[in-house]
Amino acid sequence: MPIIETTVPLRTPLLRGKRRLRIALVGMPNAGKSTLFNAVSSTSPHTGELAGTHRTFGECTVQIGLDEASVIDLPSIRSLHHLAPDDQTALKYLLWGDERPPVSAHEQDGPPAPFAPPDLIIQVVDATRLESHLELTLELAQLGRPMVIALNMMDEAWKKGLYINLKALSTMLGMRLVPTVALMGKGISELFTAAMETARDGTRPPPQPASQHIRDSLQPLSRAMNRPDLLAAFRVPHLMLLTQFAAGDRYFQDELRQHFPQLLPEFEQLRKEAALKLPRPLPEELHADRHHRAATLYEAGMRMGAPHLGRGLRFWLDELFLHPQWGLIGSLAVFAAVLFVVFEVSAWLDSVTAARLVSAVSEWRPDSTAGIVSRAVADGLIGLVGIVVPYMIPLVFCCWWHWRRPASCSALHSSLTVVFTKSACMAESPCHSCLASAAMSRPFPAQAGRPAAGSASSRRY
Repeated sequence: MPIIETTVPLRTPLLRGKRRLRIALVGMPNAGKSTLFNAVSSTSPHTGELAGTHRTFGECTVQIGLDEASVIDLPSIRSLHHLAPDDQTALKYLLWGDERPPVSAHEQDGPPAPFAPPDLIIQVVDATRLESHLELTLELAQLGRPMVIALNMMDEAWKKGLYINLKALSTMLGMRLVPTVALMGKGISELFTAAMETARDGTRPPPQPASQHIRDSLQPLSRAMNRPDLLAAFRVPHLMLLTQFAAGDRYFQDELRQHFPQLLPEFEQLRKEAALKLPRPLPEELHADRHHRAATLYEAGMRMGAPHLGRGLRFWLDELFLHPQWGLIGSLAVFAAVLFVVFEVSAWLDSVTAARLVSAVSEWRPDSTAGIVSRAVADGLIGLVGIVVPYMIPLVFCCWWHWRRPASCSALHSSLTVVFTKSACMAESPCHSCLASAAMSRPFPAQAGRPAAGSASSRRY
């Protein structure tokens, strides 16, 4: 047989062992960061607490082809400005790792984490709430480290009709965006492959400066703070140090007061002069400008389309209970099921609850007044259990169904409400919120099955 030779490209040196890549997972609460970490971690990841806090981190090793990477799951963080002391430790790790800068040598807690600073940052973003997450992206870009964005929950974004132009956003941010569904394990391999390629190339996102009017007002302060001794003491990029001081961050201002007391009055005076040129206080102007730039990115990279409801259980329940003929049959089936629960299952419930309680107190025949009153109270409670329990089961089930599936319970809840009214007298009228959701869950006849003309759902990316 002929021997077929295949050449596999190999990028060297291999990042393994002591040279393996360190990746920090950063994100806002409920973005799916821990879900992503659990999807790639082993059965026993290393966990610990950041120094001086009760905020935990996780660490695991991930194989990326022939390379390795240490993935660190940091606590959730909403912003890099005006952080609480516990959140400040996460920022310190992103900046310095276990290598303390001269300005923090006096701190007693030691390094924030027992390993070196990250070589790359993966920001986990909720694709359904992209605008608020982009504000954190603009702040993380000032750290000067390679970055990759994991656009998580893309399946939920698709269901809501959100179309994200990955190429446009990647070009504007200067970093790679990878769509993922961490809960289902989708896109994770592509994410870490992109992270490894970004780290090897050393591609750093360009700094995202403020708008022109803010840059003009901060120009004198920027020139004054652009000192080699100051940057060496903090070991942070100049733009980030300038932004943190201009925003009035307490940590950076305290460190300047302790280590550069001769320079602080000049810096504060220049900050006041910069604020006089702006329409509002400087910290508010910086925050409003960051929010505006994030909203601009969001509008440039996001399009709204028609939601994709699909044909799952929600769809078929609405098709059944809102049908003019089959809806009656479905309602009768629900009515029969509730009657079965009330009259058949209640007998079993009564035998394991009220009947046992009755037999337990049947031999209790008190003679004193207090005993008679106690026996009467016990009989009343036993009767309450025997009456309430059989009728509460259908109602609790209906409430649970409503909570778990609010979009699909509309017609079903209406049918159950009618059943309860006739059989158990537990509801007087249908739930208005459910009836409203039933009316809105079905498309108008002219719009069913296709988006409106000129809508964003007809665009392709």
